[in-house]
Amino acid sequence: MFIFIAGTTRSGKSEYAEHRAVELGQASRKIYVATAGVHDDEMRRRVELHKARREGMGFVTVERERDLGGLELPEGACVLIESLTVWAANEMFTASGVNHNAGGKIYEDFMTLKARAEHIVLVSDDVFSDGVNYDPLTEEYIRTLGGLHVKLAACADEVIEIFAGIPIKYSIIT
Repeated sequence: MFIFIAGTTRSGKSEYAEHRAVELGQASRKIYVATAGVHDDEMRRRVELHKARREGMGFVTVERERDLGGLELPEGACVLIESLTVWAANEMFTASGVNHNAGGKIYEDFMTLKARAEHIVLVSDDVFSDGVNYDPLTEEYIRTLGGLHVKLAACADEVIEIFAGIPIKYSIIT
């Protein structure tokens, strides 16, 4: 089962995703893939809050900022990836420059994980509706993330948007 969850910042999508992963992974190993790097005190504080919230839920946390296709998973794993938004930024903006093919790499890596995991819950942010004009590189990132949303939602078993803490399930029309 693959569940794609999106929503705005602080909408409750992480908590919802964690609970869905716990439901799905009752009989399997639950892997929480944290894609955000810890580079300052504010991020360190946020990571600790997230870890405290997940305490007792049975997750093994793996911190990995990019190249998720190379993750080794136990058989039958339930994988929660938090988040596609950060993963895309990490793949696109590297120390050696901008990877203009980050979307393709992420899609391939995700499909590799999907083939190896029993369940995947993927969390992403809605960054598409603020109406602000950005510089060309930021616009490219937003287009890359939007393209990933379309491609990944199309192969999901469930697509959920979290709005003000309320999950809204979308039907997938084929």
